[in-house]
Amino acid sequence: MTATSIRVAGVPEHFNLPWHLGRERGAFARAGIDLQWRTVPQGTGAMCDMLRSGEVDLAVLVTEGAVRDLLTHGYGKIIANYVDTPLVWGVHVGAGTEVHQRAQVKGLPFAISRPGSGSHLIAMSYAKANGWTPTADDFVVVNDLKGAVERMQAPDPLLFLWERTTTAPLVRNGTFRRVDEYRPAWPCFMVVAGNAALAEYGPLIDVLLRVLRDQAKGLMMKKDGAALVAERQGLDPADAAEWFASVRWNTDGRVDARALHTVADTLHAVGLLDRSFSLEEVQERLVRK
Repeated sequence: MTATSIRVAGVPEHFNLPWHLGRERGAFARAGIDLQWRTVPQGTGAMCDMLRSGEVDLAVLVTEGAVRDLLTHGYGKIIANYVDTPLVWGVHVGAGTEVHQRAQVKGLPFAISRPGSGSHLIAMSYAKANGWTPTADDFVVVNDLKGAVERMQAPDPLLFLWERTTTAPLVRNGTFRRVDEYRPAWPCFMVVAGNAALAEYGPLIDVLLRVLRDQAKGLMMKKDGAALVAERQGLDPADAAEWFASVRWNTDGRVDARALHTVADTLHAVGLLDRSFSLEEVQERLVRK
């Protein structure tokens, strides 16, 4: 059987382990899929650009980024909840700054990977939840985690929101200081497909998602799953165990339109969508039928 290539993009983080396990075990190949994985350290904003240009067929995006970009540009659909649990964002400053606690962060500028990225959208949401509204001048583009590490060595404080477990080693080694955490009220990752990919590979994408859910289900059942995550991602075993105990990948194939509507409402409230959308509009515009 000749395998069909499907190009998938995702960040270099522990959430995407089911994809890698499926590739290494030959699970996608046995299903007739040559899964071409693209690691994108720059995150959701960059992957949205790749989807719009047709550079990739699917991407694993943070939910708020997927919702905003699809409602704005309409080039694809959310085809699966990928991770059902919320993302826990660490709120960081450089360890050399004079900011030591949450009470000192109001009004500080943010480091973000790029405009429209998850780190940008969640920074706006975090600021709104804590009583201030950043302007365009309050964002400093650092491209990725490596860029944030370099920029935040400066003495002038920037806030940087990034997934807590990923940044835990940087907090532990004294690069970052974590001064707060933020947990939005929605699932953290979605799988998005471009319209061209859906038209060309629709039935095969369904097969791909079944394989992916099987891999995620098997990983969650592994007694040594946390140890595997720690080994593969270079994480402290305690950090990996805490994260693994809290995360739930989606295994039923259901896309939660009400959660997506909550995200759209939040994005509108912080000025990142120019109008509100009804639940019916969200369902129609975002979710694959």
